[in-house]
Formats: sequence, C-alpha cells, structure tokens
Amino acid sequence: MNTAAGESQRVRTADNDGRPRYAIIAGFGLSGRSCANVMIEQGVEICVIEKNAVTVERCARSGLRIIGGDASDPRTLRLAGIDRATEVAVTIPNDDAALRVVEQVRLMNPSAYIIARCTFVSGGMEAHKRGANDVVVAEQVVANEFGRLVRELAVRNR
Repeated sequence: MNTAAGESQRVRTADNDGRPRYAIIAGFGLSGRSCANVMIEQGVEICVIEKNAVTVERCARSGLRIIGGDASDPRTLRLAGIDRATEVAVTIPNDDAALRVVEQVRLMNPSAYIIARCTFVSGGMEAHKRGANDVVVAEQVVANEFGRLVRELAVRNR
C-alpha cells in the first residue's frame, strides 16, 4: 500500500489524453491546503469542496474556486466539475466520509486519479477497494516518522 508522498505513484503530469489537468480537492484543512498549494504552483486548475461555510466564504473572497457542500453528493461533484477532473484528492479527516467520496468519484469518473487520506491501514485497504489509486495512511506516516526519529536519536547517542 502506498503511504507517504515519497512512496506513492507519481500523479500523471502528461496531457491526460489531450485534456488539461484539472483537480478537485475534497476538504480544505492542512492536507487540502497543501494539495492546493502544490497544484497551483504546477499550474493545475483546481476546485475545492468544503463543508465549513466560514472557510468557503473566506476563501472564495480571496479568489479560490471553492464550493460548499458534501463531496460524496453527486450534485456537488457535478458542480465541482467531476466530469473533467483528471485528479481528485480526498483529504477529509474522517475515514467513513472519505470512503463514500472515493466510491462516488469512481462511479462518476472512472478515469480520475484518486488520492485518499485514511487514518488506519484497514481504511486504506478499503479505499483501494473502492477505487483510490493511492492512499496516505496516517498511522503508517506516524510509524515511519517515529522510526526515523528513533534512528536519529541512536546516531546522536553513539
């Protein structure tokens, strides 16, 4: 299972069968903002779907294409442009909600490259089953970081 950015498959940067890259980001917390920043740097057109109305209003005023709603709702996904999405980042911090989004996105756009966030390995496995191409599993990222820090500590204490 792919976990951290360094281990995951690279998101397609080719022309996607002649279509320009277009990404939908579901959730606009730290993970969603990080995705948005990188995609904007790469010149990718994006649309964010966020449930928090205050965040939607604030970010829309600053010029971000952001819509309020539930990313698992087909109407919201259509409004966000799911039919032309080449990539979808599901950054919602709730496994059940993220799994619903992955499943709906895969139904509506079989060719979109889906990256999903899950808390546990079991959720990550389920996200893959429902159609995610890559999954970032929080418990694996934390485990890797603990291992790195313990290795660094051992080197310092030699």
